[in-house]
Amino acid sequence: MAFATLPLLLADESDTDALAQALALAWIQHGAPRLLVTLEGELGAGKTTFARAFLRALGVQGRIKSPSFSLVETYRIAIPDLQFKGTLQMPAYHIDLYRFSDPQEWEDSGLREIVGERGASLIEWPQHAQGLLPQADLSLSLVPSGTQRVGQLVAGSEVGMTMLNAVPERLKSG
Repeated sequence: MAFATLPLLLADESDTDALAQALALAWIQHGAPRLLVTLEGELGAGKTTFARAFLRALGVQGRIKSPSFSLVETYRIAIPDLQFKGTLQMPAYHIDLYRFSDPQEWEDSGLREIVGERGASLIEWPQHAQGLLPQADLSLSLVPSGTQRVGQLVAGSEVGMTMLNAVPERLKSG
């Protein structure tokens, strides 16, 4: 179920970074304990670029590797907890399902438990799980168009709506 859809026009990599940063900060400010973001698009569409910028905005430092071969990369993030005036340590997962050829691989992988945990899960190639993923809070699809990326952001929850509303005006198209 989609709460809302927003068309995007990303002129370059800095626009992709700005989008990811705005969405990450909106999630932190919302205070939701769990987040699922799906990333769709062909090879080279900008999915990993988005994921890296999102993770950087959550405070991940050091090398952020593509999970194409490892399937999942795990990071630790510290989220401000306004209620207790401290920080919560949470995991952030960057998952790549590109190598899945059968939906049963999703079931056998054990990733369902990871995605249901506290923290953020960014999943590239969600279509390779063929409808077995939980409802995404936010789905981003990217299509290269020359040097630009045309995108669509779909909010699938209240958290997703909060994040969608944080998108900078200059990135919105249509």
